[in-house]
Amino acid sequence: MRISTKIAIALAGAILLFAVFIGLSRYTVDQVQEHERRLNAYYSLEREIANILIGSRVFQDRLSGASYVENTLNKAQNDLNDIAEDADKVEMIFLSGMLERIETYARLFSRMVESKKFLSELDREVYADVVRFSEINLEMHEKLVVLYEESDNAEERHLIEKIIFANGRLWGWFNRAVSVIDRDLLLENDINRFNANFVITMRACKENVANIKELGKLLKLEEFEEYVGILDKITRGLNAVSVEFTIASREDSQLADQLESHGDRLRSMMNRLIERSQLESSEQSDRLSAIFWTAAVVILSFSVLVSTWFSLSVSRPIKRLRENFKVVANGNFNLQVPTPGKSELDDLARAFNDMTDKLRKSYAEVEDRVRQRTKELQLATVRSKKLADAAQEANLSKSAFLATMSHEIRTPLNSIIGFSELLDGTPLSDEQREDLSTIRRSGNILLELINSILDLSKIEAGKMHLEVKPVNLEEMVHEVSSLFKLQANRKGLKLEVDTSSSLPETVYTDATRLQQVVGNLISNALKFTEEGTIRVKAWASRNNPDEEEIYHIAVGDTGIGIAEEKLEDVFLAFTQEDSSTTRRYGGTGLGLAICKRIVEMLGGEISVDSVAGEGSTFSFSFRSLSDLRQDSAGTSLENTKASQLDFGEGLSVLIAEDDPTNFKLTRKLLGRFQITPDWAKNGSQAVEMAKEKDYDLILMDLQMPVLDGFSAAREILKACEGKKAPYIAALTANVLGESREACKHSGMDDFLAKPVSGDDLKAALLRFRKASWGE
Repeated sequence: MRISTKIAIALAGAILLFAVFIGLSRYTVDQVQEHERRLNAYYSLEREIANILIGSRVFQDRLSGASYVENTLNKAQNDLNDIAEDADKVEMIFLSGMLERIETYARLFSRMVESKKFLSELDREVYADVVRFSEINLEMHEKLVVLYEESDNAEERHLIEKIIFANGRLWGWFNRAVSVIDRDLLLENDINRFNANFVITMRACKENVANIKELGKLLKLEEFEEYVGILDKITRGLNAVSVEFTIASREDSQLADQLESHGDRLRSMMNRLIERSQLESSEQSDRLSAIFWTAAVVILSFSVLVSTWFSLSVSRPIKRLRENFKVVANGNFNLQVPTPGKSELDDLARAFNDMTDKLRKSYAEVEDRVRQRTKELQLATVRSKKLADAAQEANLSKSAFLATMSHEIRTPLNSIIGFSELLDGTPLSDEQREDLSTIRRSGNILLELINSILDLSKIEAGKMHLEVKPVNLEEMVHEVSSLFKLQANRKGLKLEVDTSSSLPETVYTDATRLQQVVGNLISNALKFTEEGTIRVKAWASRNNPDEEEIYHIAVGDTGIGIAEEKLEDVFLAFTQEDSSTTRRYGGTGLGLAICKRIVEMLGGEISVDSVAGEGSTFSFSFRSLSDLRQDSAGTSLENTKASQLDFGEGLSVLIAEDDPTNFKLTRKLLGRFQITPDWAKNGSQAVEMAKEKDYDLILMDLQMPVLDGFSAAREILKACEGKKAPYIAALTANVLGESREACKHSGMDDFLAKPVSGDDLKAALLRFRKASWGE
């Protein structure tokens, strides 16, 4: 069976289960909603019955609200009929009994309403008779008063007074009789109290009527006959009212009891209906929950069965096929998978077999190509090795050439600059001093050119290393700028320095290289500015509090400026704006190239803004290299005066130098410090002299005949084992980094680069004294 057929069967089964579940759930939900609707109808009917009972009590107490009770009874009957339309047999029994009870309740309530109406009408009739008696009584009283005033007979007047008094008492007792007929007493079903009060009142009324009749006969008034007739009529009416009130009150009490009994029965039947409906609703909810759980179990079981089915019929074959793929991946292309069926997996297995056949053929072809390519790569590797060896040899040749050229040029420069410095301290004419100044200036220019070439070579070779120490930027900028103030004053230029208050006291960077960049930029500004101002500015910036602080230095001038099309070339080595600039101002075009590389080593960048004929502004930025900082060597000793370097006659110094001119210069420089050195003309002679005499200080040239300085230093230190070794300082024109490292490995203690000035030699002597005596 194909996988698509299996999926279709599983999907059809899932849809069927889902449809059955939805159908059962919908039916159960409808049943629950129907029971909830009927339960709400029962609750509404219960409230209506309660309103009927409360309305009936209110009517009995206040004789008001009869229409509300009748309307509620009609609404309850209609609701019962609506509920009975779709009720079952058990509910019909309850509903039929409730309908009969409500109809009976309605009839009894109607009788009570009629009884109350009759009592109210009877009360009004009695009250009307009493009012009419009051009018007649008042007229009779007035007539008696007039008759009393007109009579002269004392007995007659006394008789009239008795009649007036009896007439007044009669009026009072009749009013009391009316007040006894009190609906509140009847409504409270207090018949005994009513009868007791009414009997007392009627007895008093009859006694007063009989008394008035006797007095009237004695007085012989014609109006008394009519008046006495009215009294008899009122008396009979009150007796009749008393009887009717008593009968009506008893009937009302019976009706009230029957209404209460029917009401209690209705409430009981309603409660039973509600309890039954609540029970059925709970059963339907339980049935719905059972359907949900059953469906969940069925769906879970179906899922397990489908998963097992797929695992057996799909997953396992795929797993076996995956294992076969691993076998093929390990290099076994002869594997074939059986394909007995027509399912998609069988199709996949056939495709797998085709793939292994193609892989087997392709593997053979690839092996042939690999063997051929391996041969080609071996030949290419041999050629690459030869090229690498040639490049290494060329690099070594370059280093050797630079070392040789540095040595060969610096050696005569050492004599030129050194003897010029010595001559400057002797009496000379103005012309001779000017010529001497020209010689020194030319030598310094040549020395600067050599240093620039060596710096550029070290940077490109990646052998220039930074010496990171704490630097006060503000002091450094002012210090470097002050070196050029004399030159600026000679050209009539202003040199302004502006340092921001945002600069920190300490920044970790290479002070020497930073001074080299600032000095080069100020030197260029002085060179290309004939008038105006040179501005040096330093400040710090930070884009946001979380970022590292960046430091900026800018040197601006009002010189010749740079053409816009030449701005991109100013930082290239051996490049200036044009040939006329070189002829007029001189220079090699290496300064800005070295500045750019040094700034990049300091973690920043350099840029230029310039307008031809208006001036240029060179700006560079750098960051603090606190992660590369080194410990400071301590307080500088270079400011020590020469007089403080008096070593006395006990200091023995050896100069190993093959060039007599350089020896003569070095000897004269040492003579300033009262030091008389010995001279070894090559390395071998220096070793022999060191064995014969214990020297405190040896100034060792590196490139000498017979034995070079490196080998001579090692031989001297080896010969001094077991005793104090001399302080050996290299004195060479080779200033490449390799030479410094080689000096350290040879055991030398210091390094002096030719040409050596008096200050350089003084600094070296200070280092020697500190190393030897700790001063």
